[in-house]
Amino acid sequence: MPVTPVSADGLVSLHNLIKQDVYILNDASIQRIERLAQKLAHAAQVSFAERALLENRNQILTKLNNEAKVRRSTRSVVLGKAKVMSYEDIEEARKKRAATDAQQGKGKRGRKCKSAALEADELEANEEEPEPEPT
Repeated sequence: MPVTPVSADGLVSLHNLIKQDVYILNDASIQRIERLAQKLAHAAQVSFAERALLENRNQILTKLNNEAKVRRSTRSVVLGKAKVMSYEDIEEARKKRAATDAQQGKGKRGRKCKSAALEADELEANEEEPEPEPT
């Protein structure tokens, strides 16, 4: 009597044994066919269970990988020096950081064109010279 198959080749050979016994129908072969059919059914159940476990594991690993991608792609914001902070301190630091970011704005990267540089110089010169107040 063969053991319960765990591979595709074992499953095929068990199926072939069942086919052979179908042609010889006597009491012994009928009992043998029933046992082989039970083994075939058990092997199929084991196969389906293993496949379901593998699918579940793959889904869990995919979910973990997606979480890691988000964590790596998120930009970290430094709020201050390393110290123990309360929630109120953190909120206050976030507000200050947002205010300084809003004031600075996002400048263009790279070299400035000559006309923009000249305009910036003129603006700085105007800011340095205070206008006389009328008296």
